[in-house]
This record gives sequence, C-alpha cells and structure tokens, in this order.
Amino acid sequence: MSGKDGINVKDLLIGGLIGGIVGSVTALLLAPKSGKELRGDLNEHVDVMKEKGAQWKDVAYEKGIEIGNVAKDKKDAIIDSTSGFVEVVRDKSGQLYDTVSKQAKSVKETAVAGTEATKEAAQKAAETFKSEAKDTEKELKDAADKTKEEVKDASKTAKDKTEKIVDDAKKELKK
Repeated sequence: MSGKDGINVKDLLIGGLIGGIVGSVTALLLAPKSGKELRGDLNEHVDVMKEKGAQWKDVAYEKGIEIGNVAKDKKDAIIDSTSGFVEVVRDKSGQLYDTVSKQAKSVKETAVAGTEATKEAAQKAAETFKSEAKDTEKELKDAADKTKEEVKDASKTAKDKTEKIVDDAKKELKK
C-alpha cells in the first residue's frame, strides 16, 4: 500500500499517531497546571485517543471488507471469462480432430483407388487442414485477446476502486 510518492500509508498513520501523542503529552507536561489537573487532562486525552482509535479501526475494517468484496467479484469475473476461453479451445480442438479424422479416412479410401487420386486427396486434406488450423488459430487468438482485455479491464476497475477506497479511508482518518 505505497502512495504515489513512495511513503507507506501504514507508516505514515503510525508516525502521525505517535507524533500526535508525543505532542499532546509534551504540551500537557509543559503547561503550568497542578498534578491533579494534569492527570485529569491526560486521562481525558487518552479517552479521546481511544475513541478515535476505535473509529479508525472500524473504518479500516469496513474498507477492508469492501476491498475484499471487489477482489472476489473481479476474481469470479476472470474465472468466468477464462472458462469460456477453455471451452472455445476444447470445441475447436474437437472440431479440428474430427476434420483430421475425416480427411485421414478419405485419404485412406482414395489410396486404395489409386496413387494419383491419393495425391489429390492428400493435397485437399492438407489445404483443408491448413485452412481449419488458420481459422482455429484466429478464433483462439481472438478469444485470448478478449480474455486479456477483460482481465486488464477487471484489474483496472479493481485498482481504481481500491484507490478510491484508500482515498476515502485517508479522508476519514483526516477527520
């Protein structure tokens, strides 16, 4: 969780909290008050800090749940799109296998009929196979590109939402 300038948000919050506590204690210790008044003020400030800490904890917990839900939704979307890609690959492989099987059968029958006919059938089979392979390659590439774009979009959306949640949390902490 590093910010744009490389500062770790957690370290920044801890530093701010420690600085606030040290500053408060120093101000109270240097103030011209009696021990009883000083203890009362210290107790009051400790109670205020406890309340703010509890509020910050609740905000952080809620934001964590939101981030988790966004990540889960994006994971499910990615799984759905990749399963579609797998189905396309499986279907195209089956079709290619069927085509090759049919062409091989045709070549075998033609080989029995004569050598010249066998050469022509082999050429047809090769051309058909090449054409099918090119078509399958294009469809697979298109499906892969689509999946890649969906993953990219999902990642960007998750990143944007996460940054918004972090910004909201920072704003909440500043209050």
